[in-house]
Amino acid sequence: MPGYKLYYFDVRGRGELCRLILHCAGVPFEDFRDIDYFKDWPTIKSKMPFGQVPVLEVDGDKMLAQSMTIARYLARRHGLAGQNDWEQSQADMYCDCVYDLHNAMVDATWKEDLVKQKELFDKVNQDTIQPHLEKVEQHLVKNGGGHLVGQGLTWADIAYYAYFTTPIMTRLGGEVLTKAPHLKKLIETVGNNPNIQKYVETRPVTSG
Repeated sequence: MPGYKLYYFDVRGRGELCRLILHCAGVPFEDFRDIDYFKDWPTIKSKMPFGQVPVLEVDGDKMLAQSMTIARYLARRHGLAGQNDWEQSQADMYCDCVYDLHNAMVDATWKEDLVKQKELFDKVNQDTIQPHLEKVEQHLVKNGGGHLVGQGLTWADIAYYAYFTTPIMTRLGGEVLTKAPHLKKLIETVGNNPNIQKYVETRPVTSG
């Protein structure tokens, strides 16, 4: 098994899906998150392929950048990508959808004014999240197996879990999944995975 070192800041952000995939698969890795932005980051940045994180270091000599590329690689490497080309493409599709949802929520996530944050959150929920959830819910009912792709856990399921359990979702999103009971159940299923549950119980508390 390759040796992994994941570089990212001490927040969930773009690195959390990669962490969750590794923990779910029971794969040991070095979770390198103790990066002081002013003291450490300039030196670390110069060593990264594109001067940004997350970056996955493999076996001490190979570097892979871009969060979705890393997550996809790990999912395929450790049996969480789907059973065939079609399932893998479906999983990719849903993970790209989650990436879009993350982008839509960026401003709200880091807004310090809590009143304005709630206003931004509600707008994203109404304009972007709810229309998407309607489609996802229809798909889950049609798929019938309790998962987004095929009949087993994939990184697509983990991606939705990661998104809908972010700090801002936990604090403001209590009613977001009201009309998506099947997705809500799926997120609970992922959260009850023993490996993920163990990680979450000891995960550092962060603001994003």
